[in-house]
Amino acid sequence: MSKFYNITIQHRLEIFDKLIYPVLSYGSEIWGLQSNIKIERIHLNYCKLLLRVRRQTQNNFIYGELGRTSLSVRHSINVIRYWLKIVNTHDIKYVKLVYDSMFRELETYPNNRSWAYMVKSLLDNCGFNDVWLNQGVGDVEIFLKIFRVRVTDMFIQNWKTELSESTRAKTYILISDFKFKSYLSDVNIPKYRMALSRLRVSAHKLKVETGRWQKPIAIPYEERKCTLCNVLEDEYHFVMECTLYTDVRKAYLKPCYYVRPNMLKFIDLLTSQNSNIVKNLAMFIFKAWEIRNTYNTYYD
Repeated sequence: MSKFYNITIQHRLEIFDKLIYPVLSYGSEIWGLQSNIKIERIHLNYCKLLLRVRRQTQNNFIYGELGRTSLSVRHSINVIRYWLKIVNTHDIKYVKLVYDSMFRELETYPNNRSWAYMVKSLLDNCGFNDVWLNQGVGDVEIFLKIFRVRVTDMFIQNWKTELSESTRAKTYILISDFKFKSYLSDVNIPKYRMALSRLRVSAHKLKVETGRWQKPIAIPYEERKCTLCNVLEDEYHFVMECTLYTDVRKAYLKPCYYVRPNMLKFIDLLTSQNSNIVKNLAMFIFKAWEIRNTYNTYYD
């Protein structure tokens, strides 16, 4: 898949959902509420391959760029769909007999971590304790739609919370919300799209990022300075201020952005929905990376 650049990002994700996800989720109605870190790692590695960023890139950035939830969200929906099927089936079915046994056991041993216990915990955590008490719902399809929205909203809320607590997300939290980013469709040339992706998700070698890699002690945040300008070399400085890229900045960006730059202009530029602005921004970033690499090689 990584060799065929003419296939859009959306189509690659669709191929994953239709060909790879069914294999990864086989039998998830049973094991879907257990820890599945290894399976989620396959999902994330695939997404990082599409964006062409390092595997060490923060996972929450990847979810945000592609507007995708973890596979565990889908697994939980599979479990509840299967549970509703069981509670509505005939009492003589083996699966119903086994479930009834777990249900009775749960009343006697409420902390016994059976499949029924995990279903109950999931419904409780999502605010559907009444559904468990009633052992079912009226309209299954309507409830599943409501449940899907609820677990997705909970994932997004947790995503926002983790970003707000992350020291690496100081820029990302300003320029991103949880949805598939339009630049992934607008920027058709892979090398330009990759350059923009890497800047957005901090998969780059600006000092604000590489300072964390210093061993045994990371360079203090305030001291991760641009070699030329002697100020913090973060994404804002790279795009809006650094004099090393003045000429290429004038060639690709509108003056309204780089004349008297400020954070609001930076956010407006990185979140623009104008296809031409986004394409020019991606080309600027790619050219600026080339200039920076040449400068750093000479400086070193």
